[in-house]
Amino acid sequence: MSLEAQILGGLRAALLLGQGKEEGLRFAHLSMRGAVRSFWAGLFCLVPFLLIRAQSSEVLVHVGLPAELIGYVLGWVIFPLASVALVDASGRGPLWPLMVAAWNWANLAQYAALLAASLFGAFLPPGLSAPLILAAFGYAIWLEWFVVKAALRISGIHAGLFVLLDMALGLFIASVVQRLAG
Repeated sequence: MSLEAQILGGLRAALLLGQGKEEGLRFAHLSMRGAVRSFWAGLFCLVPFLLIRAQSSEVLVHVGLPAELIGYVLGWVIFPLASVALVDASGRGPLWPLMVAAWNWANLAQYAALLAASLFGAFLPPGLSAPLILAAFGYAIWLEWFVVKAALRISGIHAGLFVLLDMALGLFIASVVQRLAG
């Protein structure tokens, strides 16, 4: 399958998975090549990431763009690598490439929701923007849980462990970014 076809399939996967439809997994491609090519989603999410971070202008001023970009790349790479042991422990090793591909493509839906909430929230009073942004974060957490559960065919509790792993790694990466900027 060509790279272009795989990217188009990944975009379709993101759209379907973002709506909570397991059918999106068919477009995420269960292969190591599909998992590797799904990292193109990181390139598509870079602009939304920068727009979200720029809304908190002191972040880019105090932390700095290079540190933010290092954190961004780490965020895309560390969770898939760290999840290998957890996937193997779950007895789902052969499904790891599908989980990584689906997780990567689902990030498009997550960033779209976070960017929309961030941009729309900028026009709302702080008392109204905070719940909107919190709802977008809740959606992002739910979507990751849904994707991991569906891709690995595991229970909701086990999928929750993957989400907790990702959140812990995110906090670790945020501390690295702050140290780099320090």
